[in-house]
Amino acid sequence: MIKQLFKIVWNRKRANFLIILEVFISFLVVFAVMAFGVYFVDIYTYPLGFTYQDVWSVRINRGAYSSDEDKLKQIEVIKQLMQSAKEFSEVESIAGVNTNVFDNSESISSFDYAGKKHEPSVNFVTDDMAKVLDIKLLEGRWFSKDDDAESTIPIIINQKLSQELFANESPIGKVINMGSKEELYKIVGLVLDFRDDTELVAPKSYILIRNNINIKDASSIRMRFVPNFIIKLRPGTTAAFEEKLARNFLSIAKDWSFNIQTLEDLRNKKIKGILSPVLAVAIVAVFLMIMVALGLSGVLWQNVTQRIKEIGLRRANGATRGKIYYQILGELLVITSIALTAGTIIVIQFPLPGFFDFVTAKVYIITILLSCGIIALLTIICGLYPSSLAARIPPAEALHYE
Repeated sequence: MIKQLFKIVWNRKRANFLIILEVFISFLVVFAVMAFGVYFVDIYTYPLGFTYQDVWSVRINRGAYSSDEDKLKQIEVIKQLMQSAKEFSEVESIAGVNTNVFDNSESISSFDYAGKKHEPSVNFVTDDMAKVLDIKLLEGRWFSKDDDAESTIPIIINQKLSQELFANESPIGKVINMGSKEELYKIVGLVLDFRDDTELVAPKSYILIRNNINIKDASSIRMRFVPNFIIKLRPGTTAAFEEKLARNFLSIAKDWSFNIQTLEDLRNKKIKGILSPVLAVAIVAVFLMIMVALGLSGVLWQNVTQRIKEIGLRRANGATRGKIYYQILGELLVITSIALTAGTIIVIQFPLPGFFDFVTAKVYIITILLSCGIIALLTIICGLYPSSLAARIPPAEALHYE
């Protein structure tokens, strides 16, 4: 039966070419849209590496500083701000960070290790960051005052960077050089993939560098790396506390300005920014698929109309309505399988020139299977009515055509 269907399709190859081309193009469009959809679903399931609920972001604009004396004055103000925030009953903990979570900016460090260049994101943080974001350690320890006496700078890296640098070895205790020879960084902890760009951005290699704001040597204060706060609030704290906190900060630093937002709001804004162009493309793709479905139905209907004579003669020779129905539908499935085979061969080549290199092999395979399934379902739905029309053609109509 299948061999016979292939033979019928081959004999009508010119008439079927338009349908094959239409299904082939539809498959490429669906594959492109599904690749992004499956990619986002896949990376969304990865752990975020921290919790953002009941955490506020405080972005500080404190102006420029020109000397070590200015540094010391401003660092004292920062310490006063952090201390005053801790005195509120609503505040559980507060930490200083260079780049706030879900922010649109990031710092990247470039260094060579074992003959290979690495460019992880870096963030300079104070000792309480783990408390604020509830970051869990996989190995090692978090920063503490014990690090004050260390000659090396303590850092914590995430799993992705650990895999890049040391494969399956433990990173704890290893020392890397990320700049001048005098600045050596010692790995004291390992955390999950820290995803401060939201769940819709793939995990990246990450380094958290300890910033000790209690040291007295102004030249070694990384002041420009502690311009912002993250604050963990007790559950149930209302938005009214924002005004209270801002007034308190302004009473200490009258010339500075403070932009306070919840991490939840920042996350939602960032996710909306990522999804907006994807949804726009998806909407266009849906309309395109509707047009393709209508076009496919029209082509199939025309195809059946042109075959009234052939179908009627088959009915006159004893073929039942069911046989005619399944013959037309079977031919459509053969045509679809030819188009999908050609489309799959094409999309398998995409990674060679670098297209879709952001997706993993697992995502790629799932996308191909889903795209094939969607197109097969679409063509079957489009072929139901034309097949039904063909099955209802009476034998007398064939004689009329004669």
